[in-house]
Amino acid sequence: MKCHSAYRNLPTHCSIRREFNTLQNMTNSDTFSSIPKASNEEGKMDEPLIATKEMCVLCFDVIIQLIQIESQGRDQGVLENISEGVECPLFVTWEKWHHSGFRLRGCIGTLAPRPLKASIGQYAVTSAFRDSRFHPIRADEVSKLRVAVSLLVNYEDCNNCYDWDVGVHGIIIKFYFEGNHYDGTFLPEVSEQQNWDQEETVAHLVRKAGYRGDLSESLFASIHCSRYQSSKYRMTYKDYVKVIGRDPIGQAANYDSNEKG
Repeated sequence: MKCHSAYRNLPTHCSIRREFNTLQNMTNSDTFSSIPKASNEEGKMDEPLIATKEMCVLCFDVIIQLIQIESQGRDQGVLENISEGVECPLFVTWEKWHHSGFRLRGCIGTLAPRPLKASIGQYAVTSAFRDSRFHPIRADEVSKLRVAVSLLVNYEDCNNCYDWDVGVHGIIIKFYFEGNHYDGTFLPEVSEQQNWDQEETVAHLVRKAGYRGDLSESLFASIHCSRYQSSKYRMTYKDYVKVIGRDPIGQAANYDSNEKG
């Protein structure tokens, strides 16, 4: 494989940054071909678990409460159908409408199982306000936002870093170079949205992981790669207003998008 010098300055997507450690200290439908099942506290698998409208509603609820410093938040009973013991890896993604489409505004998650009922709101806050690639979301942006909740499942080791399907799998890569450790992930939709094949996706992910050396055949051969699938639900602020029956920030969304969650 030749050196891919064109991949030196690349966009980043959802992050599994070291900031996940801060979640330990915090007071943390588009459905692909395989649907995740929730694990309970004993590690047993329960009923299939999918991302839902209610999860996206909670994400908007928690960031609006923080922005407005509301003394009375909405009841988080929207997730009452999820038992306290259910755990699942997840990502929360915020996008903002720009002229003719949505652009990434923040995305943080975890590849390790977390208590789902508590973690959705915590990751909604972290991705909205603590993604170091962006300024914290402001009140005047909320009406232009779209949120997505992705629940991750079916982790498998790959035979090599190309042993996965575009549009079906997300990937996690890990490798060492000159004593330094690098890792990163792309969610399942990233390669398809960017129109990347496997080789392009891995090259972009290597750069996202922080590696700036030559992208050689030997480097790619040294990569340990895992794949996973996800269940995802998206919701715009306009749809959120319809669900809760009011506009909590008093701003009508000023774009027209036909995309649905």
